[in-house]
Amino acid sequence: MPARISMTKKQRDALLALPETEDEVLRHYTLASDDLAAIAQCRTPETRLSYALQLCCLRFPGRNFRRGELLPGIMLDHIAEQLEADTDAIALFARRGATRYEQLATIKQRHGFGDFTKPERVELAAWAEREAVGLTDGRVLLDRLIERMRAEKIIIPGISVVERLAASAMHAAESATIAKIGTLLSDKQRRQLDALLADKTHIRQSRLAWLRAPASRVGGRSLAELLDKLDLIRGIIGDAPTRLPSHLNPRMAQMAKEGALYTAQAFQQMGSARRHAVMIATLNELAITLTDAALAMFQSLVGRANLRARKRLEETIAASAEQGRIRLLRIADVLDALVTAAKTEGNITAAVTAIAPLETVEADAAVIRRTVRPGKPEVLGELSHEYRVFKRIGARFLASFTFEGGRASQPLLAAITVLSGLGGDWRRPLPTNVPLGHIERRWLRHVFKDASIDRTYYELATYFTLANALASGGVWVPTSRIHRSLETLLTPASPATNLLPGRLPPAAAFNAESYLELRMAELDAALLATARGLPGKDAAMFTGGKLRFPKEPKESSEVDQTRSFTTALYTMMPRVRITDLLDQVDRWTEFASHFTHVSTGLPPADMRAFMAALIAEATNLGLSRMAEICGTVTRRALLRMQMWHMREDTFRAALASLTDAIHAEPLSAWFGEGWRASADGQAFYLGGPGEAGGSVNAHYGRDPIVKIYTTITDRYAPLHQKVIAGTAGEAIHALDGILGHESNVNVAALHVDGGGVSDIVFAVLHLLGLSFEPRIPRLSDRKLYAFEPKTRYGRLAPLFGQRLDAGLIRAHSDDIHKVIRALTDRAVTPSLILKKLAAYRHQNSLAAALREIGRIERTLFTLRWFEDPNLRQLVTAEVNKGEARNTLARAVAIHRLGRFRDRSHENQASRAAALNLVTAAIILFNCRYLGRIIQVLRQRGKPFDEQMIPQLSPLGWDHINITGDYVWSDDLAVDDEGFLPLRLGAL
Repeated sequence: MPARISMTKKQRDALLALPETEDEVLRHYTLASDDLAAIAQCRTPETRLSYALQLCCLRFPGRNFRRGELLPGIMLDHIAEQLEADTDAIALFARRGATRYEQLATIKQRHGFGDFTKPERVELAAWAEREAVGLTDGRVLLDRLIERMRAEKIIIPGISVVERLAASAMHAAESATIAKIGTLLSDKQRRQLDALLADKTHIRQSRLAWLRAPASRVGGRSLAELLDKLDLIRGIIGDAPTRLPSHLNPRMAQMAKEGALYTAQAFQQMGSARRHAVMIATLNELAITLTDAALAMFQSLVGRANLRARKRLEETIAASAEQGRIRLLRIADVLDALVTAAKTEGNITAAVTAIAPLETVEADAAVIRRTVRPGKPEVLGELSHEYRVFKRIGARFLASFTFEGGRASQPLLAAITVLSGLGGDWRRPLPTNVPLGHIERRWLRHVFKDASIDRTYYELATYFTLANALASGGVWVPTSRIHRSLETLLTPASPATNLLPGRLPPAAAFNAESYLELRMAELDAALLATARGLPGKDAAMFTGGKLRFPKEPKESSEVDQTRSFTTALYTMMPRVRITDLLDQVDRWTEFASHFTHVSTGLPPADMRAFMAALIAEATNLGLSRMAEICGTVTRRALLRMQMWHMREDTFRAALASLTDAIHAEPLSAWFGEGWRASADGQAFYLGGPGEAGGSVNAHYGRDPIVKIYTTITDRYAPLHQKVIAGTAGEAIHALDGILGHESNVNVAALHVDGGGVSDIVFAVLHLLGLSFEPRIPRLSDRKLYAFEPKTRYGRLAPLFGQRLDAGLIRAHSDDIHKVIRALTDRAVTPSLILKKLAAYRHQNSLAAALREIGRIERTLFTLRWFEDPNLRQLVTAEVNKGEARNTLARAVAIHRLGRFRDRSHENQASRAAALNLVTAAIILFNCRYLGRIIQVLRQRGKPFDEQMIPQLSPLGWDHINITGDYVWSDDLAVDDEGFLPLRLGAL
């Protein structure tokens, strides 16, 4: 039985520490009139002050004074001020121990305090065991236990006593959970769980490792393997997880988090009861992950089929261009020969064969008929070649999941049932009443041929419709994490759910009438003002019926001055290894302490091993190569640090500490006001095994890539990063960084480049109370929208799209509020909601209503962009900060030619998080030392233009040895303040 809760000494000492801040002192130590009356009964100032101090200490933190304890000055002053006593009086009373103990007895009797006796111990132990059932962190239980003892006026004898009580309760709760899971398992299930660890798929891979391995590539075999894994897991765990009480869900989640890191050998070393319980939790979570992976693979297969069909169509059109010209000329010659033979009553066969053999003419006719099908050439006509993959795996895929949907999706769900029942067996025909309501118009001429249904195209139409419905949320899978119903995603979380703290104030109910009344007037006035102002503007700003704006180049002399000033300052920066830089930044911020162990909650014990693993991840070096170069740690030690300490939540907390530290630097205030942010995507090429985890984006060449979408503040402080597919649109991820960070920065405005713009993003950001100000690269491409007829706006009329529909917004006021509330409460990832809304067909009314709001906000912003050159300069400058930060990230992740070799999304995300954290550390280091350099220049009277400071960038790295030298200095030369010496030789 554990005797203690896993905590650092700092955390343990803080539990019963006396308050040292003014807010805490005022909250806990403001005396009531009854208290003052009781204190007044003491005869001397020193006894009155002692009485008050002991009373306050018993109330908070809930313990007795310790012998020789030093009292915080702010606490002593506040209490003495209420008593109108001199704080020096406490020194007189401190020598009178007997009187102090007499006072303590009086306080207990008068104010109802009691000692921690055996009855209280038994009662609190039972209460703690009940509380511990739904908790996974013993520190939370310990805090609650201390609060309860304070509320019941039980004097806390010492933290070790309470800690043992909490540890015992946590152990009892875990044992009860393990026992409960054990009662749900049969002997067969236990044997199957043990077989997962003992059986091998090949000599170096256990069956458990095979289950965890990510798919190697997009393909039918990969989907079949995922379904095989799901079948195996479902056959083992059965319905055991669903039969567990809901209050055990947090403990199941914690066991799954730990189990995901255990190897088969580690599982085998556990006791059987705990092993089986942790494996059930792990497999249950793995089944959800595999469900999402299978659904994503199916969607990828649909996307690949469409891409291949499009490519085949393009090749056919390209090939037929030249060959078709020759073929048509030949057919023209044949027609001329036929006409000539008919007129002269000659031999038609001889006339035709004199030009080309009849077989060639027949082939030409067939090709011409095929290339001039009714309507335009379309991709659907080429999809039949892709059917073989869906024929092999489609029916099994449909049968592997329970698909659900709303009323509009019922025909599709009925078709899924039919195809699933046929099992891919073509010997069984489609039923005569086969569902057809899900077939889109564009598929009809392919599905219906010769008064019958073409089964190939019927199945393809069903699969493609299902893929679209999954993307948009029209169809969902209850056992999925990503593809749940939109209603479930938007449902407020239960109190037991661990949510991140909200970044925004609670969402007020969306009032469509108030919104429309205000925006209708603003939109009409802004459009009229722009239309009336056109004659007074440069003619080049409105040509060809489109809005334009002239480029505003920066003065070259200003650029040269800024570059010279920046270079001069960076030459004075201390030269430092990346290892020593991270050590120094950790001493400033203790960011490494946030990387707690997944089981114990303790920070890394071997800090250099942790830093080496962090650098290996960030620089793209890899753990094996780092162990070779570093020489002080083994690969296994680095792997332990990566597995047990580096997680999404620990990276997020560590980054928040660096972000707050950057914003606290005086120099950073010159760079921005601290409430703006920008987001930008950066492509990283994949190599080796990682190529299977990427996608090809033609804009970046023919190699597979992923993008790291990073959000930074106007003070260059990174807020958030996310790995997205190379072909994914950036718009839906723009909000993740604003709502997904844990720092104290409150962002009020977001700037993105053109890729992060969409109508729904405009709508959602406005409704969240944020200002969305993207950079518009080409104003001439933008359409305007209005409630009034476009003729009202004169020369602007050609720029308008369809009229806005106020009724659509009014009809969905409640639904819009649900979306905004879910985002504000951080109950769901913003990009997940936005992706579904953006994927909806236009007939989906909620998505359409949000688009209408987005068009209002986009039009208003477009007019501001056209009218205000200062806005254009501001937004461009903010977006450029993110692009400049990407250059630093590229310099850090230089190893392996900058190519990520990680195949799984989780490993790519970990590498991206490490990269963002190290760049943040460099930015903080640069901010602090640049600030010191500027301070020295001022102290020594060296003249420089203060207005150039905002043009500085804390993104330099020439003074940092980032690659190749990963050793730590045992005796780093620092001054009395702990800083490296500046290189001031030039001064």
